[in-house]
Amino acid sequence: MILKVILFSIALSLHCTSPLYAADSDGQEEIRRKIQAINQQASAEAQKKEFARSCQIGQTALELSLQNGLLDEAALSNAALASNYLNLGNSTKAIDHLLEAVRINKKLGKQNNSTELHKKLSDLMLQTGNYIQAIEHLRLYEHLKDSIEKQNSEHIIAVLEKQFSKEINQSEKRLVSIQKEKQDENTIFAFVALTLLVLGATAFAIAIQKHLQVKHYLMRLNEQQDRMFSLIGHGLRGPIGSVKGIFDLITEQDIDDPKELKSILSESREVVDSSFNLLENLLNWSKSQTGNLIVSPQKISIGSLVKENLSLFTSSIKHKNFTIENHVDDNHYAYADLEMVNIVVRNVLSNSVKFTRTNGKISFHSQITNKHLLLTVADTGIGISSKKIEEIMADCTIPIGQNEANIQKGRGIGLKICNDFLQKNNGKLSIVSFPNKGSKFIIHLPIGS
Repeated sequence: MILKVILFSIALSLHCTSPLYAADSDGQEEIRRKIQAINQQASAEAQKKEFARSCQIGQTALELSLQNGLLDEAALSNAALASNYLNLGNSTKAIDHLLEAVRINKKLGKQNNSTELHKKLSDLMLQTGNYIQAIEHLRLYEHLKDSIEKQNSEHIIAVLEKQFSKEINQSEKRLVSIQKEKQDENTIFAFVALTLLVLGATAFAIAIQKHLQVKHYLMRLNEQQDRMFSLIGHGLRGPIGSVKGIFDLITEQDIDDPKELKSILSESREVVDSSFNLLENLLNWSKSQTGNLIVSPQKISIGSLVKENLSLFTSSIKHKNFTIENHVDDNHYAYADLEMVNIVVRNVLSNSVKFTRTNGKISFHSQITNKHLLLTVADTGIGISSKKIEEIMADCTIPIGQNEANIQKGRGIGLKICNDFLQKNNGKLSIVSFPNKGSKFIIHLPIGS
């Protein structure tokens, strides 16, 4: 009821003053502003899903627009009413108001304002089964759309032509000024020649630099390839030869003692596991160095990852009678590539298992600090020298020691791959170790993207 009183008051006030406004352009603008205010109120009701109330208010704005000859406002009011009726499910009234808005725009010579109206009419006609009208309005929509794009293109071309013309005029004025000042053409020529010479020298220097970079990259690839073949040749020849010797011993001699046979097979298994781990690390390193690794970060449960890798070493842990302490929080998660972090944890654990003496201890701890997860793996193994740690952490290719035993065991290779993989995941590897006292490996991983 209050809404009807407000609308009636606005309408009455505008109706009473309309003769004055018709004669006074300022009065017309005042009416226009009041109509726009009413339409804004109707829009606010529509946003609150009060479409029926919005229609009542919008109808008042439409009537006032028509009474005062403001056809452009009438077209806007019709379009708004069509949207409200469409939301109320009254397609017929929506079509009527859309057609009226199109008619007014045509009368005003503002057909471009009807572009989207034709699109809505086409959709409504299609829904009501009036296919001929739907096609006609779709054709008008496409025509007006193309016309607007053409007008925009012509406007852009006109602006560019004006700008180009201005630049030409400026250039001509500059040339006239240069001629008036009687500058020496030889000086200009020398300046241009010098500029070209500098540019040519710069381009040549850049080309040489690029060539040297490519040459260095290719040399580095060749060096890494040679280094990898050398590692494979030295690292696998010994273990495979040992396995061959074991099988030769089994086939050439009669071994009746099951314990002796089990001992031989156990030794053979350790050699094969070590060789497989070395080969797997070499392949991972090769992928990393040649850019064939794609980092796909995701949410990782560190607790599950540690348990999974511990299960892989159950036999070795039992055989060497290790004490395992797992204090990793199951609620600690990292954000990194699952497979790469899995390789890191496996390599660190493998290193601890390999270089920790019988009856030793391996412990796991996790903590969150400074937006990073820290996974610490500590062992009571033989430790690593400071020189060896520097080689592992250095940003260079995998070192090859002079001692073939080190190559066969893959000492340092797995940890270097760990450091490389962690860096690719915005993390890092820290090592604290003392010979014959044990080692502590700290894996830093991000906890968010």
